[in-house]
Amino acid sequence: MEQVTGKRVSVITVVYNDAASIRGTIESFFSQTWADKELIIIDGGSTDGTAEIIKEYSDRLAFWCSESDEGLFDAMNKGISHANGQWVNFLNSGDSYANSHSIADAMESPQADKADVIYGNSIEIAPDGARFFILAGEPPELEYYPCFRHGAAFVRADVQKMHLFDTQRIKDLGFSLDWQMLHNLYSEGYLFAHINKDIQQYQREGTSNHPLKSLWYNYKITTEKRWSIRKLLYMLKSGLRQIMIGSAFEKWTIAFINEFMVNYLLPVVPFWLPRRLYLKMIGLKIGKKSFIMRRSYIVAPRHISIGDYSHINRGCLLDGRGGITIGNNVSVSHNVSIVTGGHDYRSKTFEGRYLPIKIEDYVWLGINSTILQNVTVGEGAVVCAGAVVTKDVEPYTIVGGVPAKVIGTRPKGLDYHCIWDSPFT
Repeated sequence: MEQVTGKRVSVITVVYNDAASIRGTIESFFSQTWADKELIIIDGGSTDGTAEIIKEYSDRLAFWCSESDEGLFDAMNKGISHANGQWVNFLNSGDSYANSHSIADAMESPQADKADVIYGNSIEIAPDGARFFILAGEPPELEYYPCFRHGAAFVRADVQKMHLFDTQRIKDLGFSLDWQMLHNLYSEGYLFAHINKDIQQYQREGTSNHPLKSLWYNYKITTEKRWSIRKLLYMLKSGLRQIMIGSAFEKWTIAFINEFMVNYLLPVVPFWLPRRLYLKMIGLKIGKKSFIMRRSYIVAPRHISIGDYSHINRGCLLDGRGGITIGNNVSVSHNVSIVTGGHDYRSKTFEGRYLPIKIEDYVWLGINSTILQNVTVGEGAVVCAGAVVTKDVEPYTIVGGVPAKVIGTRPKGLDYHCIWDSPFT
């Protein structure tokens, strides 16, 4: 029986001459477990075989056309006009959903009943195939910059149809018209909600891969033609960082901030408050009453998110290169390794791979255990001492061994906080 929820999602795919990627994008849509959905494809009159591929799926599409248009955002507006769902999401050619339940994660979240825009995290795929977990920011950050990727957002259809992309400003704002639309929604008081779920993955190179131009467009959008010293300073600071990318100065500066300070100087500080403030300043997200003891080793802190009342003991390795999400009330015992980085042993060039790890609420990771990349440890699960986890752990199960296997279960209804308040730790 077809799932009917009152939360039909209209997914709009815009494409032009991309026969190499369009099939993968379409299949990603149909792989979604959320059944109450429709796919609308707007092709700009492709001549490379793209339209022929789309035709193969025509009986499963809500609407599709292949005709000339006035560019990307005109095509996106055309797609919106054909949307019949309660929510709108864009999945452009070459992009795909992060997993089979990305739409379900958004629609089943509590925020779907009250927010106007729901957005999640993204996965960036580098030219060499490496995947990087991109954690979205919180709504207040929209005052300064687009803290999430447009494709990772779901907008209520009635709101979206009242706020089309302003194609009259294409010469003024170029590829940033989607950000202008979202910022307009934020400025008008519509409710944005961040869900800590992976929604879409995308190729690093794209139409908006022009960082300095993006900063200028961003300044114009966020100031709305009004002078703002704060936003000007933000633009200048971000521009300086872009200019430094790849330079020796940047390499040494980043290494000092994220490596030497975090792992060699901060552990000497015997008080948690200054350590916490520094870690948050450089991008690590950590909730109330959570605590990281001294002598843990942290890699790529800005890709690490820790919820409330969670405790990281001494000697742990937090490798955030692929993204680490730790929930609420999580206990991480001494010398636990959470490793998101690795290499493809089949690659002749020893290609790097960076895949996310999620540790859900009330998990207990035992002493000397190891969690390897692309793993989710479900709510309430226990990983026994010395275990090596190579695949997902189901909620409320107990796993042990190398590789870890289920050896028991844990009762549900857990209700406690992991709090550590001993001085000098």
